[in-house]
Parts: sequence; C-alpha cells; structure tokens
Amino acid sequence: MNNPGMMPEAETPVIEYPVITLEDAADAIEKGGKFLILGHVNPDGDCAGSAYALAGLIEACGGEAKVSVPCEMPKRLKFLCGSNESVQLAEGDEDAYDTILSIDVASPMQLGDNGRLIPKIAFMLDHHGMGEPFAPNYVDPTASAAGEIVYSLYRILRKRGKVGVLPEVSRRIYAAIVSDTGSFKFSNTTPGTHIIASELVDEINNADDGGMDTAEVCRSLFGQRTLKELTAQMLAIQNLRFYEDGKLGAVIFTQQMLADAGLTEEEIGNVVDTPRGVEGVLVGISLRQLAADPMSYKVSSRANAEIDCASVCANFGGGGHVRAAGCTITAETPEEALAMMAEAFGEAVRAYGRD
Repeated sequence: MNNPGMMPEAETPVIEYPVITLEDAADAIEKGGKFLILGHVNPDGDCAGSAYALAGLIEACGGEAKVSVPCEMPKRLKFLCGSNESVQLAEGDEDAYDTILSIDVASPMQLGDNGRLIPKIAFMLDHHGMGEPFAPNYVDPTASAAGEIVYSLYRILRKRGKVGVLPEVSRRIYAAIVSDTGSFKFSNTTPGTHIIASELVDEINNADDGGMDTAEVCRSLFGQRTLKELTAQMLAIQNLRFYEDGKLGAVIFTQQMLADAGLTEEEIGNVVDTPRGVEGVLVGISLRQLAADPMSYKVSSRANAEIDCASVCANFGGGGHVRAAGCTITAETPEEALAMMAEAFGEAVRAYGRD
C-alpha cells in the first residue's frame, strides 16, 4: 500500500536504462549540433552552474546549446547565464534540437513540465545516490555536485585537445561546487572536491578575460540578499516549529503566508537552512505549499548528523543525498502535511538516537 502522503504513482512500466561513461558523454559533445540541456525545478547554484558550464563546453566544441528549467531562474543565479537565458519550451520546440540531455536531475518529477521530453532525452548526468533514472545515465554519488561531473568532462575534452582554457566555464563549475557544498561546509565535501576547487581557483583568478574572480563569484552567490529574501527569513524564524526535544526543526510556508508577505516561491529560497541552523537541531525540514495544487507540498530536508534524509524522502517518492533530500507530498491541510513530515523525520531522528 502506498503511503497516504505519496503523490500518485505514474502507471508506466519500469525501464532499465543503460549506464554510460563520461567518455560517451564527451563523444556526444564532440559531435556538435544543437543541444538542449534540461535542469530541475527550482534551480539552485549547482543546477544553473553545471547547466551553463556544460553549454559553454558544447559551444567551445563548435555546437550550439540552450538551457531549459521549468520555472524562472532565480535572480541571484542569472549572472551564470550570460546572454543565454533559460528557454521555456512550447509543444514541438524540442524538435529543433539534435540532442537533449539533463544535468543535476535525479528523477522525472524534478523535470516539471519538461518531463514530457523524457522519451527524447539522449542521456542524463547526475550525482544523487537515490533517484530514478529516466534515460541512459552517468550517476556519480561520490561527486559533491553535478559541477564535479562537468569538471571531469572539461578535463577529458581538454586532454583530447578539443577545448582550451575556458575561464567562464570554470567560473560556472566553481559556482556549482561552492553552492552544493555550502561553501565547502557540508559533509559531501571530499579531498577531491578541494583539489578540483584549487585548480579552478588558479584558472579563474589568473584569467585575463575581464571576468569575475572567485571572490566575486561567491559574493554574487551568497553575499547579496534582496529585502524580500530577508523578509522570507524573518517569516521562517517566526514560524519555526520544533519536535523530538528540539532535535527536529521545521518551517512551513503556505500560499496565504506568501501572499500576505508579498513573497513569491522564488524569494523564499533555501529556508530549510533556518531550522537546521538552530543549536541542537539534527534535521531541519521546510514545507512549501504549491500554487498549482494547494494539496501538494514541496519538502526539503537537511541533516547535521548521519541521518538518512534520502531514505525518508524516498518513502514519499522523492530522494537525494543522505544529508540533503526532498520530496513532494499531498495532504488535506498544512497542519496535516507538517504532522506527516514531523512523524516521518521524527522516526529517523529517534532511530539515530538509538544507534
């Protein structure tokens, strides 16, 4: 029996998609042509940075590339796009492209409206250990970010002599990695991550193309907040809830709350960091009521301990990393949605305490 909070399962047969190598992906890029790169709903720095770095690699190899995410690109990430704005696809627009691929997308649900393109997706590149492949795929859960995968592609193409030094590609890769590691604070940061970052820092800061240095990249990602983003953080603080003797922190945003505060879904940003940042909290979760379906709630979770958020989210049709995962649930009311997640993550917190 399905969990009552699960989104209805699509009645489609399970397909076993082949695994590809990065050499295969590099071969596809070398062939050129027109590429469409798909990112996930609510794009973050890793999604945007990786997608546009990949576009830069394709263009450097003589191809053309467009990026499509199924919603507005957040303002703070638009510096990564250059003049290549994300495209919104009408029915049939995909026929203009020779190759469609995705980056940093773990499951069909994360494609949003672009999910209709799944039968035409040539391959997917991802780093989430728990997901649902929907195309031939290269998935490396040891990579801190999809940006590390794009970095590996960059090095393969340089070794083949197909591209030279590309500082703008390196900036985008660096932004992707810095974003998904929380400025190298998160547990997904590995020794290899630091080695890659050091090489990117050297390449970026010694470039003479007039572009940003790494300090400016980080300032654009983290050092600037709009008044509405600060309002969102204040609203999150005002609505904090705690469970499991303060070990589980939660915040919920309803559409009414957003309307009353004059906020959009884009402007509430990564509010999951607010409950997670409270002393003593082992897991922070955020819930956001979706405008398209008021009975649906987008859930994000982050752990400060070895608590498997991905397994909890997988029970509701989602997934992600051990310490960072998400899902979408259905509930009659916001309080029911919050209670459902408090119980699910509360059990994970209690299990951690028993270990």
